[in-house]
Amino acid sequence: MRTRTRQVVRMLADMRHAAHCRALRAVATHEAMRLAAAEAEADAGSQEKTHEAPDTSSDARPLEAVKRGPGYH
Repeated sequence: MRTRTRQVVRMLADMRHAAHCRALRAVATHEAMRLAAAEAEADAGSQEKTHEAPDTSSDARPLEAVKRGPGYH
């Protein structure tokens, strides 16, 4: 009978430990999702700012000029 009691106590301890781990994982997942949402929101805000600025690329040649350039066959 003593062995059976030990098994039950160990099983209950394992179940309690597993529940605690699930709770910790749930909190960590929730925090990661919150941080990802905040990062996406910040990225969206920075993209809006970059769309307002004019395009100042130094290589703004039309496609036909690129095709007719040297080395293009």
